[in-house]
Amino acid sequence: MRGALWIAFLFAVAVVLALFATSNAGHITIYFPPYRLDTSLNIFIAVVVVVFFSTLFTWKTLAAILNLPKQAAAYRRKRREARSVAYLSEAIEDIFAGRFSKALKAAEAASANTAMAETAALLAARAAHRLNKFDLRDQWLSKITSNEKQQARLVAMADMQMDSSDADGALATIEQLQKGGARQLFVQRIALRANQHLKRWEEVLRLTHTLAKREALHPVLVQKNVQEAVAKLVQQKATDHEALLRIWKSLPKEDRKVSRVVLVMANGLFAAGKQDLAKELIEESLDQEWDQSLIDIYPDCVIPGQNALAQIQKIEAWMMKYPGELALSLALARICISQNLWGKAKSSLQGLLHDVKAKPVMRADAHMCLAGLHEALDEPEQAAEQYKLAAKIYSAS
Repeated sequence: MRGALWIAFLFAVAVVLALFATSNAGHITIYFPPYRLDTSLNIFIAVVVVVFFSTLFTWKTLAAILNLPKQAAAYRRKRREARSVAYLSEAIEDIFAGRFSKALKAAEAASANTAMAETAALLAARAAHRLNKFDLRDQWLSKITSNEKQQARLVAMADMQMDSSDADGALATIEQLQKGGARQLFVQRIALRANQHLKRWEEVLRLTHTLAKREALHPVLVQKNVQEAVAKLVQQKATDHEALLRIWKSLPKEDRKVSRVVLVMANGLFAAGKQDLAKELIEESLDQEWDQSLIDIYPDCVIPGQNALAQIQKIEAWMMKYPGELALSLALARICISQNLWGKAKSSLQGLLHDVKAKPVMRADAHMCLAGLHEALDEPEQAAEQYKLAAKIYSAS
């Protein structure tokens, strides 16, 4: 369509020129003393046009000839850039495919292009790291000097340092990054791994919560990290209940609802002699959701010589809330024994033993409790019989 329009346009121009030429009777006289040239105006115009286009064509041709060396240099440069891009692409593909020796060679070839040298150096450093050539890795990283590439260099260095278990080096590199204002999620994940390696559990908690808020960690991993960090902190501060409470209060509300975290903290408070505080944590958690591990340690909250009627009532309330949970019967019996409520303890244990859903281990624990009850009542024969039944179950399982 465009070609047809051009042809129509050229025909129209030709028609206009023909009409102009036939109707134009003008002439022109050019003096070159002592010469004189007379010609028609149409011929003069045609000559001027021909001379103009001839001059233009000649100039363009000379310019193109003179520009040939530059064009050849530009062509060679583009060829080199194309080869470097191909080498970079090959290096990236080889790194993802695990062909690190080939990736290193391809990145080295790509680094011949100045414009891509630092990007190629990043790839070469990554490949050298995977080959455990750490000195070579550092040599490639040292070639990255431009300000635009410093963040990439430092992030890559921190990640690789952590991969080689150099947690201190990784944190030092991350500190340089943070001085420049970098707060990427990936960098924080590296810092989390480094602090876990160095057992800096308070920092692990802080980073885990930060990443959890930004949905940068899977909820299962968040829960695992929190449980591990709290457990380690409790071990470190087992004799300082105030420190334990500070740790507990620093946790977000959602973490305090996790029964495993409550279990760890309660055991720490037991070690610090703060059974009353542990009881509060356990009761708050069991009021929200069932967890047998918590009810198993609930009787340990009873302080010798202290009335435990409130705890007995609490267990009876849980029995209504969680029907069929036999661990409640065992916990109730243990508390009743500590309070010398022999009849209530015995009926609770016998009810557990008569329940077909009771697991062998729980049956054995019930027999052990009954044995302790009979010993307290000075009934050695019945106690011995219960010990035998418990031993039989334990040996069978």
